[in-house]
Amino acid sequence: NYHKEKSMAWSSGPQMKFAHQAKRLSRRVLIGLLMVCGMFPSLAQAEIWHSTPTSGMRDVAIAPNGLIWLTGEDGAVWVSDNIYGSSFRQIGAGGFSRISVGPDSTVWAIGSNGALWKFATGSWTETIANAVEDVAIAPDGKVWFVGENGSIWFSSDQGQKFTQIEASGFSRISAGPGSVVWAVRPDGTLWKFAAGSWAKTPASGAGDVAIAPNGLIWLAGKDGTIWSSPDGGVTFSQDEEARGIENISAGRSGAWAVGFNGALWRKLFSPQF
Repeated sequence: NYHKEKSMAWSSGPQMKFAHQAKRLSRRVLIGLLMVCGMFPSLAQAEIWHSTPTSGMRDVAIAPNGLIWLTGEDGAVWVSDNIYGSSFRQIGAGGFSRISVGPDSTVWAIGSNGALWKFATGSWTETIANAVEDVAIAPDGKVWFVGENGSIWFSSDQGQKFTQIEASGFSRISAGPGSVVWAVRPDGTLWKFAAGSWAKTPASGAGDVAIAPNGLIWLAGKDGTIWSSPDGGVTFSQDEEARGIENISAGRSGAWAVGFNGALWRKLFSPQF
């Protein structure tokens, strides 16, 4: 029964190791010089974070082919017609909140009653999991979810059965390469699960987490800011262009986010980035 409560006392973590503003400015100046000299062309097409015209959204997920999946504030499900999110079409579905897409392009979403559903070959199927708070699909296809009671479970057989791991008190989850799982607690701390054990990272104030296929970690802060870590969660740097962000997702071509006001945000990279 995956509703069994477990108690685990965690201490509050230290603040994020933010990159110094002067260091960040120096890096930007250096990159600018390299771009002018033609030595860093791939960054020339890297976007900053900006808000798109799409609004009324709740959550976002990126498929392996780069298409963007969304759940609306009304529970509807949408998918983009291209990797740029310039247009979306609605999928026959309703009452969904959190959403994630696996490496086989199967879509997983949480219903209004906490049930976990999957969308494949054009139809929705309800899984045995219920009382689900958040869901994430690992690059190896493993399905991970956080229960409404803060527990964490996984399935290696496309949701036929789920196994609980030793964990409690979590609210958000993301699964990255190398079988590493990242999870956020309501107190804003970010935790890493690898080789069967949990380790607390220096990050605090986190609201949501997303891991890109290359291992880049993205955080949406409770204050609406966005942070990223290229070194496995040792240090985080703020993306100053983004404000008011609530939920975030990461893919090969960049990252997408939904704001507190339902607006859809994006930061895309050139194909060679």
